Amino acid sequence: MKRNIMSLILIVIILLATFLGWFAQDIAYYFSDHLFYKDPFKTLIVVTIISISLFIISFVLNTILLAKQKVNPKIYTILLLTNVFIGFFVTFWSLFVLAMWWG
Repeated sequence: MKRNIMSLILIVIILLATFLGWFAQDIAYYFSDHLFYKDPFKTLIVVTIISISLFIISFVLNTILLAKQKVNPKIYTILLLTNVFIGFFVTFWSLFVLAMWWG
């Protein structure tokens, strides 16, 4: 049961990082319009860094759980491949959007 919960937590982290990375520009505009009333560029930087950090944290947690034998090696492989492929494309997209904002 604990293995399933740990895997589910890792999946939620990957989904949250994907959501933040994919919609970082929209989140920055929303925060500037409704919450902070400041330049959305700073918010975009923060959201992009959080998204990339969550992908890295997911990778590290997944590896630690495998080392402690808290996760099945098959599930580790699936989560690792998912994290790498989705993380690569979402991070590339986030950095591309951030670079376009830099001008």
